[in-house]
Amino acid sequence: MEKQSSSRSRLRRAYDSLCAGELYLAAALFILIVVLVFISALTRKIGLPIQWTMDVTKLCFAWLAFLSGDIALRLGVLPGIDMFVIKLPPKVRIVLAYLVKVFMFTLLVFFVYYGFKLASSNVKRTFQTLHISYSFVTMSLPVCSVLMMFSLISNTVDDFKKKSDR
Repeated sequence: MEKQSSSRSRLRRAYDSLCAGELYLAAALFILIVVLVFISALTRKIGLPIQWTMDVTKLCFAWLAFLSGDIALRLGVLPGIDMFVIKLPPKVRIVLAYLVKVFMFTLLVFFVYYGFKLASSNVKRTFQTLHISYSFVTMSLPVCSVLMMFSLISNTVDDFKKKSDR
């Protein structure tokens, strides 16, 4: 039992490190986007536009959007409509919450599968100014979907632990 607890705590520490790194990466991408858009607007205003800034911004925005989705999912701050759900009995709400998680997980599996197909189909497509593959943008969908799957599993395990501790 001790060995299982030790390996679980190592896994939890690794996951927590991944989550912290994801948060720092999202913050860095946000700052980079703001700086690049500001520089682009400034240089365009003075008549010397820098063309590559919009391509880098597009790349960063795709990753930021999906990383932020995972962060919101993990923290439980995704918007929802609970106007009707709040009127349901507690046991029905719990079952509905797990059904939603199963639906989300299934949808994420599709995102991973078709996201990798999309990324592989975009390998030869390049940005206009960067000369790198556009698949770097489309890889954000399957990679971040896998991260969201980990977050769903982690949140579900934490929910079960809370219920068993009661």
